[in-house]
Amino acid sequence: MIEHNDVVKMKTKLIGGIISIIVVCSIFAGWYIYSTGTVNSTQETRTIIDSTGDPVEIPADPERIIALRSGIVETIIALGAEDTLVGIDESTKDGTGYGEFPIELCPELMDLSCPVSGKTLNIEEIIALEPDVILIGGYGRISWLDELNQYNLTVVVAHFEELGNFTRDLKIVGEVVNKQDKAEELANYVDTFLADLDETVGDIASNEKVTAYYCSHDVYSVYGCTTFEHVQIVTAGGINVGEEITTWLPTISAEQLITWNPEVIFTLEGTDTNAILTDEQIQAVSAIENNKVYSIPESGWDFGSLRSIFAIKWVASKLYPAKFSGVNITNDATEFYQAIWGVDYDGASLD
Repeated sequence: MIEHNDVVKMKTKLIGGIISIIVVCSIFAGWYIYSTGTVNSTQETRTIIDSTGDPVEIPADPERIIALRSGIVETIIALGAEDTLVGIDESTKDGTGYGEFPIELCPELMDLSCPVSGKTLNIEEIIALEPDVILIGGYGRISWLDELNQYNLTVVVAHFEELGNFTRDLKIVGEVVNKQDKAEELANYVDTFLADLDETVGDIASNEKVTAYYCSHDVYSVYGCTTFEHVQIVTAGGINVGEEITTWLPTISAEQLITWNPEVIFTLEGTDTNAILTDEQIQAVSAIENNKVYSIPESGWDFGSLRSIFAIKWVASKLYPAKFSGVNITNDATEFYQAIWGVDYDGASLD
């Protein structure tokens, strides 16, 4: 005959076994849901088309966004959606170079995580941030797309590399952060800005166009026809003497620069323009003879940022100063910055 205590023990073991099975099943289910990326399968979604032309399904209302390019961070700030950011690129995290401007706008962003170093992603950190969407862009970072997709992460490309698609990319970011109306407003402003500039420099005869050369911090490293710097010169009404260069930032000789003989030289922020002007090897270059060597005033004026759109007007003013007689370019910069970010331009004088 079974004693009462034995019955109690059997029931206790049975209940304990059932609980153990439930716990194990729960753990397995949790792992399966995470590993298959179906944790948000019941969440409302919507589909957008990114810069690659591919459809991307994103949450209806993304609340946690990682932006892995400083220009994209700037755009998110312009749209008033910086509170959605949970991760940023390394230059924004450091607040230097291309990341200096977004940190001036929103210093608190330096407290966010930076799941990238150079060209290497920290996948564990990215997953830990539980992003709804990861925004990437730029020729150098497009290669991350395949790596991120391996982990069932939602990735949207907003390229900001082609002038003709700049406002498209702006609207893509606007779609991601649910600021479509604001993105449309800013896109219209940019389109009008470029149309007004075209009225000033768009009808210059070919034989009257000014020749220009765009270099990195090294005067012998040239930006060719595949770069946004080239597009800035051409859109400003000039001719890029390095337009036949198709490789990325090759080194040329002093003899080649003398042969090209540009009338104006543009270089990156922080370059010692006096060192270029006093370089004994290139004194015969027109831009050197006429003291027309200019460095952009801020990192981000050359590509990837909405500021690079305003920079085209600044480039045009250096190529054709007579066409901008009476125009205060510094004041125009403040007008542009106010329209996009609601702040004044506080850099060096542009006139």
